[in-house]
Amino acid sequence: MILVVGATGQLGTAIVRKLVAGGQPVRAFVRRTGQYQHLQGAGVELAFGDLRDPASLDAACRGAEVVIATANAILPQGSSSFEAVEGKGYQDLIAACRKHGVKQFIFISVPVTPYDDTVPSFRYKRLNEQRLQASGLNYTILRASLFMDCWFAFIGSTLPARGAEAPTIERQYWFLKVFMKGVGNLIPGTGTALIPGNAQVRHAFIATDDVASIMVNAIGHPAAERAILEIGGPEILSWQQVADIYSKELGRKVRPVYAPGGVFRSMRAVMSPFSEAASDIMGLNWLVAYSTPYESRKSAGELGVQLTSAEEFIHNKATLAKSS
Repeated sequence: MILVVGATGQLGTAIVRKLVAGGQPVRAFVRRTGQYQHLQGAGVELAFGDLRDPASLDAACRGAEVVIATANAILPQGSSSFEAVEGKGYQDLIAACRKHGVKQFIFISVPVTPYDDTVPSFRYKRLNEQRLQASGLNYTILRASLFMDCWFAFIGSTLPARGAEAPTIERQYWFLKVFMKGVGNLIPGTGTALIPGNAQVRHAFIATDDVASIMVNAIGHPAAERAILEIGGPEILSWQQVADIYSKELGRKVRPVYAPGGVFRSMRAVMSPFSEAASDIMGLNWLVAYSTPYESRKSAGELGVQLTSAEEFIHNKATLAKSS
């Protein structure tokens, strides 16, 4: 049995779909108040619970051989906090895995930056990496570069959500809704892309579906045993190159407008007393100003995953938009 924690998110849903397609027994850990209806059906066992409820974690891990964890508090539901979900919650999840003899724990993490300690989502990812390494469990930690599905949207387009199940950019979190309302039409409407950082920043942008494939293919793979792997897409691109890809696909000029990382750093500090999650989102935009030039074609190849290029990703999304 493979337990997916974070199964209702875009990445978690893609993982569940791939496991079911591969004939794997899947248990999806979901909240009773969450949007889990799309996961109901043949091949998916629902385990109701919450990372804030140790008893439900214990029950969900019983009989599981592999745990794939993608859950986070970046876009919170209700009163969730980073400490409750990614702090105590993951501590209890790891303890339950140890108790029930889970054979592999696969964890999605983030790139390393000089300022991890100042942004909650990065700080807790590092903490949980340390917990896994000290747990005695067979762990696979995947430090993923920027997801195309999110960051190609955050700069000014809703196109990346086309055809996706449970797309992240459509999550019902108030700050995300306000943010996307403000930037979602920039590229098609004004021909501008709002970029965090500067023109020198480069990233190995990766498609969420490819991340899901890597996590599924890491199950039982020797290269993933007690390993920390940096994963990204097949190219290391500047934001200008991303804008050029949009320009080519849309048939109009798209011009990058760069917002200094310090702006987001200041907004993070201003929002911190009022909303931890909103402050964290601004912190993510600040940390994106640091390059993640992962060369991961070799590791992806070892795990049997053919990576999607940024041009392929945007073209496929645009094709879906035209056909709808």
